[in-house]
Amino acid sequence: MAKNTGLGNKVVTTGGTVEYMVPSIRTTLVASIATLVLVGCGGDPTQELAENADVTDVSLEPLSNTSTTEAVQLDRPLLAAPSVIPTELIITDIVEGTGRAVSEGDTVWVDYTGVRSADGVEFDNSYQRGEPIAFTVGIGSVIDGWDTGLIGAKAGSQRRLDIPADMAYGDNPPGGVIEAGDALTFMLEIRAVVATSTSDDIPEIDTAAYPPTEDLELTDLSIGEGTVVRVGDSAILHLLIGNADSGDILFETWSEGQPTLIQVVEGYSIPGLYEGLQGMAVGGTRAMSVPAELAFGDEGIPDLGLAGGTPILLVVELVGTY
Repeated sequence: MAKNTGLGNKVVTTGGTVEYMVPSIRTTLVASIATLVLVGCGGDPTQELAENADVTDVSLEPLSNTSTTEAVQLDRPLLAAPSVIPTELIITDIVEGTGRAVSEGDTVWVDYTGVRSADGVEFDNSYQRGEPIAFTVGIGSVIDGWDTGLIGAKAGSQRRLDIPADMAYGDNPPGGVIEAGDALTFMLEIRAVVATSTSDDIPEIDTAAYPPTEDLELTDLSIGEGTVVRVGDSAILHLLIGNADSGDILFETWSEGQPTLIQVVEGYSIPGLYEGLQGMAVGGTRAMSVPAELAFGDEGIPDLGLAGGTPILLVVELVGTY
């Protein structure tokens, strides 16, 4: 993938700020109550995205216009320009983190702020968009300074990267604030580090052991040792949806290679998932037997062949939260 080819559709806002928006890809799985949305992350000039760039996010949209609890507002770390413009990559860990360390081929979920090293002028940050970006490390979907500088960073860490121009955009900047020959400085917060998954990673589960129930029932298949999910957090997770009546598996994310990002906010996912996630710790896997009224109600999910009034089985592997 070329390093300096632009990002997609360039949008100039009324304030003069240049943003780069990547076209979204939307797959509807729920008719009128909830949808699983596949969105290419955009708006960040750290990425050179081709038509099929490996940068994705999957989330559950709000179920309705009813009132919801609010997501936790994130504090953005301060970032000042370095005292000397970097001529080589400088990696500084502000917070070490305790989770999985990044290896080439892993998918990472990262919040960031980026400034020009010469003067500290900010050109982009993910916090204003309200969600991190996700990408696979080592395949060239981000600048070299990120592909190299993220190796070894642990989930939960805060890492500063001072990146020389030849590991950023060199003499071919994407436009906006960044100019030819600019060194760049980033502050990164690593939300999750996930090994690429396949269908072989789907949890082995006997769906017959989770028959339809009238109440939400939770079974921990494994206990995580990481951060515990709080109401208002964002949760990064792998998800399986099964028909509790038939035992058929309708949807799962492991085969796609990337987890899902949802808000643990009342009204932003089915009630059973919102309730069932609470108290989980990163690294854990939980089965949730969900009655129809806490799942997709009388509407069901026509696109998945789930009739209205059908109870479901959810299996969740929590890989990150913040």
